[in-house]
Amino acid sequence: MSALSIPDVTYLGGHPHRTDETPALTASVDRSGIVLRRRLRRFLTVRWPDLRGLEVRRPHLFAIMLSSVPLGAGDGATLHLHLDHGVYRFHVGGTDAAALRELLASWVVREAGPPEPLSAMPPPPARQFAGPLDVVRTSLDVWRAAGLGRESLPSRSTLAYRLDVAEDHRRCGRFIEAIALLQPLAEAAAQAFGPVDEDTLKVRNALGQAYLAAGDVDDGLDVLREIVVTAEPLHGTDGDLTLVLRNNLAVGYQQAGQYAQAIDLHEQNVRHSERNHGRDDLRTVGRRNNLAATLAFAGYRERAIGLYWEVLDAMPDADRDHNLAVTARQNLAVLHNPSWKP
Repeated sequence: MSALSIPDVTYLGGHPHRTDETPALTASVDRSGIVLRRRLRRFLTVRWPDLRGLEVRRPHLFAIMLSSVPLGAGDGATLHLHLDHGVYRFHVGGTDAAALRELLASWVVREAGPPEPLSAMPPPPARQFAGPLDVVRTSLDVWRAAGLGRESLPSRSTLAYRLDVAEDHRRCGRFIEAIALLQPLAEAAAQAFGPVDEDTLKVRNALGQAYLAAGDVDDGLDVLREIVVTAEPLHGTDGDLTLVLRNNLAVGYQQAGQYAQAIDLHEQNVRHSERNHGRDDLRTVGRRNNLAATLAFAGYRERAIGLYWEVLDAMPDADRDHNLAVTARQNLAVLHNPSWKP
């Protein structure tokens, strides 16, 4: 077990019982966590399981001016460790933010060992029935769901309502009922609004996700692949609907443990979003976040870490509490823990 040593660290504050700035510390990063030491004794310890967020940034000159850190140290880096009860803030001298990030990533990749991708998501457990009456009740629920899907479809608002009912079934684990409703509803939507209509594609998308949730991976991926192929020429390869459907197909491949296909689809979405909306647009940042998550589950820890830094860098200071920034900090803390496995 090797430890990473980071010298010239100044504690700036954040701990409820340590209010004084403290210079000349050394940070020791190992499998247990991050330990800050003075020359002869330990100053502060943060265990990996307690860490809720990790952030390395360029220091703000204004913050440096308010601290005892020498102004010439402004080319160093700030290190923020987020915990349940606050944020511990440090300045690291002599190492800029990019170099410190690289140092941490290289260390954890070496320490964590060979990557192990997350296995495919197992199918849900078979539904348990309390007795014959429960079987009858479930059969009636499936019959009602199928009947609702076959009823005439007078308007798009009616379609939206039925989609909500199907989604409620899916979220509650009633996958048979969701599929029984969505199969005839997809046919009804195609007849009422056209097979390539946006709402029809949304119904088929819901059907594909219901199949996946039920453990019918092949059927789910088939449906999601079909609607992406349908949407691309009609709604544009970079249209908003196509981007959503392609993302859902990528998630389906990820659930099936088919990471190469999932990563390729997420990368397509990032490229299209960058071209249409710009690199730092929140829609692009969100798709980069999705790619980072898939890379992490696939075992590509270093690439995932790099993308999460890109997510944080794209968020302006006013949006540091945005859920994308919070998620990136949380996942960076997880990914820098060498004991974490997908």
